[in-house]
Amino acid sequence: IEQVLFEFKEYATEVDVDFVRKAVRAIGRCAIKLTRAAQRCINVLLELIKLKVDYIVQEAVIVTKDVFRRYPGRYEQIIGTLCENLETLDEPEAKASMIWIVGEYAAQIDNADEMLESFIETFEEEPVMVQLQLLTATVKLFLKRPENTQDMVQRVLNLATEESDNPDLRDRGYVYWRLLSSNPDAAKAVVLAEKPDIADDTFSLEPELLQVLVNDMATLASIYHKPASAFVMKSSGTVVD
Repeated sequence: IEQVLFEFKEYATEVDVDFVRKAVRAIGRCAIKLTRAAQRCINVLLELIKLKVDYIVQEAVIVTKDVFRRYPGRYEQIIGTLCENLETLDEPEAKASMIWIVGEYAAQIDNADEMLESFIETFEEEPVMVQLQLLTATVKLFLKRPENTQDMVQRVLNLATEESDNPDLRDRGYVYWRLLSSNPDAAKAVVLAEKPDIADDTFSLEPELLQVLVNDMATLASIYHKPASAFVMKSSGTVVD
């Protein structure tokens, strides 16, 4: 794993943005797949975050969210480092991931309300992915720290149900609103429920197909996830004048 992580870290400093993103995601995949190597993967992600390159930071936030879900309660000490890069997040998936982290660990983040407030200010301009996550995170914050977040959750519920025309956002807002107003205990059971485990899907391929793809690693077969025989037509060798 040390050699693999060294390679991925080198890849993550290349100039091709898509290539860099895939390298960072691969580091997160290693963390999820290999429990014994998770801490070393986290250390590499932290080193990459310190480079302060926007797209690296954003990709690292995305994969770290999955690492948190895979290992709840183990790596919360790096949340502070992630929060320091809040202003660099401008892509929907990265924003949604950071908002999920803030909502999930609202009890441990002293200024969680301020952090969510910075996103709420632009709630109506955010993509639906971010709005949905922000709605849920705000409700989580209210359930964990109700003493000074009532106005915030009321504002977000209003934005979701009265100002939005997205049916998914409105429906979720109404569900939360009714739960909070009628049965707070049920709201906690729903919103703060235990998350399903994240598992690595490396071995979702048939072993025979996986072996073929490994043998053809340097060909298009490894991109299409199909054996070469499935998309390469052999020539008959006939020459036409």
